[in-house]
Amino acid sequence: MRSSRYSSTLLAVLIILVLGSCSSAPDRPEREVARKNQATQYVVFGNSYFQQADYPMALQFFNLALEENIAVDNLPGISKSYNSIGRVYAATGDFAEATENYELALQFADLADDDEQRVQTYINRGELALRRGDDDGAITEFERAGAIDAANEELNNAILYHNLGTLYARQGRLDEATEEIERARVINEETDDWVELASNYYMLASIASRRERYAEALSYAQLALDNDKRAENSVGIAADLLALGRISSHLDDQEDAYQYYLRSLRVYLTLNLVDPTIELLELLQETARDMGRSEEAAEFAAQEVRIREALGVDE
Repeated sequence: MRSSRYSSTLLAVLIILVLGSCSSAPDRPEREVARKNQATQYVVFGNSYFQQADYPMALQFFNLALEENIAVDNLPGISKSYNSIGRVYAATGDFAEATENYELALQFADLADDDEQRVQTYINRGELALRRGDDDGAITEFERAGAIDAANEELNNAILYHNLGTLYARQGRLDEATEEIERARVINEETDDWVELASNYYMLASIASRRERYAEALSYAQLALDNDKRAENSVGIAADLLALGRISSHLDDQEDAYQYYLRSLRVYLTLNLVDPTIELLELLQETARDMGRSEEAAEFAAQEVRIREALGVDE
């Protein structure tokens, strides 16, 4: 966390210089608003880095937002910051740190009596339970979020509905899953939330694939890709391209599958994400062999070996 500490020190120095250069400091309410606005800007930067899978930079900006919110005792903002920090730890597989930050998020949401952040925290804890394979725990958290959402007409949380849909899909309850995902999609279309809309279409593609409706799945996956591109969401783009490759393979269009896998691999390589990179190299080997491209299959196999050896990853 050294880089975060140095950045905070630099920020403090800059603030002192700015205030020292003014003939008179602004009124306290103006300073409070300024710090809240600064925290909001840090969150924007943090979210941008999060979408690029640059988790160290995302964490740094979310921590800076937390400091700004703490400085003006902005309780909802503090809760939101802990939720954001928890999401980073969850994404990197540090579930213990994620759990701890979500607990802090809930504490400050309760202090602020902020339903929006309570719902977000329960959703985040539910998502973490899903990552752990704990469906019962996820249901408990989503039900807590749902009870608050139902009691507050202003919330109407699309992420909650999406996660319920994801959970139902995992349980094979595909009709209920589709209903919840569509519910989320309508809200996200109204608010032009491209990242969440892409996520909705991705899940609809997954559900259609499980029903072996591959042409329909291909259409949904393309819509997911279109929206992730609008949002410049690199992680989503890579996942969409991988999905398009798998669906094309089911449609016996090996050339399209091959090209989609290649495009997905290029994105994942820029993100330095090892697991999906290895998965794609294996898919490309298989697809190349099926197409009679033995030299290309051998090259992909060699790349996979090099990556595994460099990282000490077993087959």
